[in-house]
Amino acid sequence: MGKYNVENEYVEIRLERLFKVEPELLYQAWTDQRFLKQWFMTTDRTNKSIHINAEQNGSYEIVDVRKGKENVVKGSFITLTPYEYIVMTIGMPELSDSEDTIEIEIFEREAGIAQMIFNYKAFVPKERRYTILEYKQKKKEYHDSTAHGFEILFDKLQVVLEEFESDL
Repeated sequence: MGKYNVENEYVEIRLERLFKVEPELLYQAWTDQRFLKQWFMTTDRTNKSIHINAEQNGSYEIVDVRKGKENVVKGSFITLTPYEYIVMTIGMPELSDSEDTIEIEIFEREAGIAQMIFNYKAFVPKERRYTILEYKQKKKEYHDSTAHGFEILFDKLQVVLEEFESDL
């Protein structure tokens, strides 16, 4: 379930998911390019390139091509606590100079089950031309569409992890 805050210029989303894998594998899915290129803002079929330096203050860049349009996703790893915690940024330079923040907590719920708590924070500036009501509506639309997009990504992540587990 997502959190929607209208008191400031930030949209915050909190999602929780259970995965039928060990926490180490879920962590790896966020930090290893073999996994990321299959689900995070790209697919094996549409990925043009992916470069990841998964270490403290390291960065990543994903280039995805769909319908002839190149989309670049960039960010950095702020905090990496192996198998437990990740703080990273995410940005799309063609759309905005700002970067959003992603925070991922991973822990073992029970043997073979990892729980992920996903927090996303994005700055949505208030434009003068919007009334307060219009701005709240714009933030709600941004929140709902972004939360839905991440839910779809996490569905794909689940499939990628299940395929990996079945190949072992």
